[in-house]
Amino acid sequence: DQLDIQKQTSLKAKKRDRKVSKKKNENRLNMNSRNKFAVAGLALMYLISWTMSLSHLFGVHFWDREANLERYENEGGEMEVVDGVVGNSTGLAEIGHSYFTARRYMYFLPHVLGAILWWNLYFLQLIPSIRHAYEKKLHRILGRLLMVTALAQTLSGVCLAYTARSQTIRTTIYTLAMAVVFCVVQAWFYAYHRDIPKHKMWALRLVGYMQTIALERFFLLCIILHHTIWEAGSDDLLSQAQANQKVWEMFDQSFILALLTALLLTEWYLAGEQGYLDPPTRTTTTPVNNYLPTDHLTDRNKTVPEQQPLLQTTRLEQ
Repeated sequence: DQLDIQKQTSLKAKKRDRKVSKKKNENRLNMNSRNKFAVAGLALMYLISWTMSLSHLFGVHFWDREANLERYENEGGEMEVVDGVVGNSTGLAEIGHSYFTARRYMYFLPHVLGAILWWNLYFLQLIPSIRHAYEKKLHRILGRLLMVTALAQTLSGVCLAYTARSQTIRTTIYTLAMAVVFCVVQAWFYAYHRDIPKHKMWALRLVGYMQTIALERFFLLCIILHHTIWEAGSDDLLSQAQANQKVWEMFDQSFILALLTALLLTEWYLAGEQGYLDPPTRTTTTPVNNYLPTDHLTDRNKTVPEQQPLLQTTRLEQ
């Protein structure tokens, strides 16, 4: 009798475990609208990063500086490429040419190499099956690599901005750089102390902010299309200097729009994930001191589980 009872108990436990496992898998597959929007947006940014940037760089052999200088210059060393964005402008061509000059190429090359690593590896960290593979060893290795890559991209981007002709570009890139560095430090800090929920929050914020670069290409294309459709009729009246100035203004505007969009969409997504966009109810919860107890930070062997809420909560008095 005791053996039968033990067998029945064991079967019930296995059945219950299978149900729990099945429910977890269903929850992973069932994404809400916000997550679907985020996945679609990241996929679009990945496509843009390749079609409008990385594929072109590979096509022109970005590692061959001399060949690219010859592509832009004539025998006298003057620009001969007309991009035609606004009339007979050479504005975008001059920006492309500047990356291969001696002053900027030392920053441009590591920036491109970092971009190749980032855009082809970061999304692996967002896939649960990969994140939990090999007891999370792959996740940790990729995480360290991507954080170093993000810092390298940021530092080289700051140097490129410092050598740019536009104060708007410098201000925008410096702002993005401070945000990215802060996210990297916070994500690394909480990963070191095994506080997974907070690490995850800062890592997602880093991913969101880094979409600024792909968004810049997207908005630049939108601005150029808008000009082509609505304003191109007056281009013939502009001198080349005026046309170039207009192109550079478009370039500046695309960076401003990209940074603001990346910041706002990232914070909107994280607010929704933490429940701050849910309809209010009588059982609304509020954060206690806006953080989890920090006792576990003194013991790296104690891990805060990933499924634990980001914020400790308590019920409001009715």
